[in-house]
Amino acid sequence: MNQMSISFRLGKPSAPHGANLAHNNREFSASNIMPERTCENIQFQRERLEDAYAALFSEALEAYNAKQNRPCRRIHDYCQHVKDSHREEPYYEVIVQFGDCTNAPCGSAAGDAARQMLIEYMNGFQQRNPNLHIFNAVLHMDEASPHLHIDFIPFYTKGRQKGLSKGVSMKAALIEMGFAARNKYDSSVIGWEKSERVVMEQILIQHGFQREDKQAHYAHMTVDEYKRTQDRKRMTELLRRSQKIEPASVVPNLKQQIAELSAQTTRLQREKESPYRTFYYSDASKLSFVLDQLANRKIPFHETDHGFEAQLCYVDEIRRIEKSYRSPASTIRERLRDDIDLTMYQSTDFDMFLEKLQAKGFAVKTGQHLSVMPPYGERYIRLKSLGEYYDELSIRKRLASKMRFEERLDTAIKERSTVKASSVLVLKETRYYIQVFSQGLLPMRRKKQALPFSWVNDAELDKLLSLNQLLNEGMTPESIRQKAEMLEKEAQSKYEQVETVEKDLKFFLELKEKIGIVFEGKSSEQFTTEQAKATVSQYPDINAGNYRRIDYLIKAGEEKLQKASEVHGQIRDELKQITDSLSIMESVRNHTYVNSLIETEKRIRQTEGKLYDEEKTNEHENYSSM
Repeated sequence: MNQMSISFRLGKPSAPHGANLAHNNREFSASNIMPERTCENIQFQRERLEDAYAALFSEALEAYNAKQNRPCRRIHDYCQHVKDSHREEPYYEVIVQFGDCTNAPCGSAAGDAARQMLIEYMNGFQQRNPNLHIFNAVLHMDEASPHLHIDFIPFYTKGRQKGLSKGVSMKAALIEMGFAARNKYDSSVIGWEKSERVVMEQILIQHGFQREDKQAHYAHMTVDEYKRTQDRKRMTELLRRSQKIEPASVVPNLKQQIAELSAQTTRLQREKESPYRTFYYSDASKLSFVLDQLANRKIPFHETDHGFEAQLCYVDEIRRIEKSYRSPASTIRERLRDDIDLTMYQSTDFDMFLEKLQAKGFAVKTGQHLSVMPPYGERYIRLKSLGEYYDELSIRKRLASKMRFEERLDTAIKERSTVKASSVLVLKETRYYIQVFSQGLLPMRRKKQALPFSWVNDAELDKLLSLNQLLNEGMTPESIRQKAEMLEKEAQSKYEQVETVEKDLKFFLELKEKIGIVFEGKSSEQFTTEQAKATVSQYPDINAGNYRRIDYLIKAGEEKLQKASEVHGQIRDELKQITDSLSIMESVRNHTYVNSLIETEKRIRQTEGKLYDEEKTNEHENYSSM
């Protein structure tokens, strides 16, 4: 019976090479793609992520917002809310494959069989996984071997007393489908992945294939023997690269090394003995802030439904983090700044600005000092007290700057209408955006929260302006695709470098633990004394006089990993910006970019419209009590 391997990999958009919808949907062509075969790809599902969120969660979001008396606690865009919170991934992706490029390449009989098996697997995926909503799925037949990309949103529908009754959570979605964690080595994700691989193996057998074991050539070795073999290979190469371990280089720093190791031992012992304490937060933004700070400071924690658990030895530091948090909740003055910015960018001059304020229910006093009383306030507020951008002179200057921007935009459209077709499309979409914003059809979203709103500080408009800048630099849609292809290849190369450095560093850390067992008599939960001695005995260069040299290798490895990660992160950010520009270029060509923003905002306002009467009743009371 012919053999064929199976591959099932789970990824997420925040991880390097975890998910790339633009690549999946062939919005640009990478170097490993055969364009002549792209027509053979099968697109099972293609839905915008934002539209999928609206379809899934609009009812739950409406019910949640109806319970919130304060407008600042309502969620206007759940998809963006999930992205900003960093507590959950907005979606996940699995890559499924039968065989590989050697035994099931595209165009071969085995490749055709793999294609049929992938179609069969895809057809049953949604039924097996009712809590994983597929919004994008494509079978690629234009690369080395057939494989399937499935992008889905995991959601729960029960078990929540606070928050949305239906929301995003991979863990909760899997638990609802019956994949509860058994222990730390058998999580719900691991259980689900095992279940899907069983389905793949059954499909493989039904099509007359036997599952191939990719690690069969190590079958004669025990796990310890295999690890020792790999350790020897790695250590030989790493020692050669580090010019071996020299006792003379250790002596001057021996006392410092002992002090550092002693401090580290004390800290680890303190962590080991310290019990856990539970922290709860009613403010989701505060919880997100604290969790981000804990991750940045490498403080271990476990998330719970409404907070997290951390060890008592970190309580003082956690309290300092909590005190550093600044709530984004709107005060009267903060809301007034927003209203002034919004009204200003819906006006063409200062007189219109004052008229629109009055039409919105603001009482206006002119004279020596411009003052307004908002409908949610009880007294007049001088605009100059709001900051340097809000006195009368500054407002007039900002209005003039706004009009100059729009005039330059109109001039650019006229000058380039017969020269740069792609650039003109982007400029016209930019002008259309400004028009519908001025009509009050779109919300105000700052790119930099610390600065007042303007056309160059508009998060949505910035995407169009960035694309226009690329086109002004001489790039074309085709050259942007080529750059995306180049960056993807470069990002893959840098990611492989990061993986190599991580493996080397992990090896050094494991070796240090084994050295500690042999030369210092330390205990270890990971390795036995026999395992440690067996590893160290392979390297006669390591002895009681120089073994601390391993700390230098670890430090060098950590520095190298940090540098490699930073470089990879920069390339990945650039790649995301380029792929975003490609996606926007496509929607601009179809004249759907601004219209899709309008439709999304309509859905949000329809939900909020049902809450209008309640908001009008409670608004004065809420803001006057702040």
